[in-house]
Amino acid sequence: MIYMVDHVFDDPAAEPAWHAWYAGYLQKLLSVPGIHSAQRFKATDCTPSRYLAMYSIESEDVYASQGYRNIGGGGSQSARFHPAYRLWTRNLFEGADRAPVVRDGQRVLVIDRGERGGNGAIESRATWVSAVGLHMTTKFRGFIVLDKDEETPPLPGSFVYTPFTPPLSASISERTDSRSSS
Repeated sequence: MIYMVDHVFDDPAAEPAWHAWYAGYLQKLLSVPGIHSAQRFKATDCTPSRYLAMYSIESEDVYASQGYRNIGGGGSQSARFHPAYRLWTRNLFEGADRAPVVRDGQRVLVIDRGERGGNGAIESRATWVSAVGLHMTTKFRGFIVLDKDEETPPLPGSFVYTPFTPPLSASISERTDSRSSS
């Protein structure tokens, strides 16, 4: 299952503090049993800045877990930044076990559709997932990891993102330690 958070952040003065906070919060999230990976991205050519975070999670039950509640999950930790959010959506998707790993020099194309896509050549390459929880702002989302020089035609309802953080993953020992201390 994949959890995705979309942000449009509209306060350039507060943006460095938000990124510093988010970097620490990603580490907290990865300590929660059932959250396996996390990575943040920044959209190319967007003003104000548009960001995407993608997480690989075991199931939606992670958000009702004691581990998640213990770190203050669900948006309460970022409350001081909410006035700068022009957009903040959280969606759970099924149809893929893991979020894609996007390395330095690669990009990810993200496409939102009301119907499962795949009609065009580029869209037919996408991994398509279905929204099953939280805000459900799109019915279907497709994603494709692109190489550095790979051209993409403009597609309605899509954004191209570059990695803002490296791919992060929870170590097995951290998940084991977290479970034994619960």
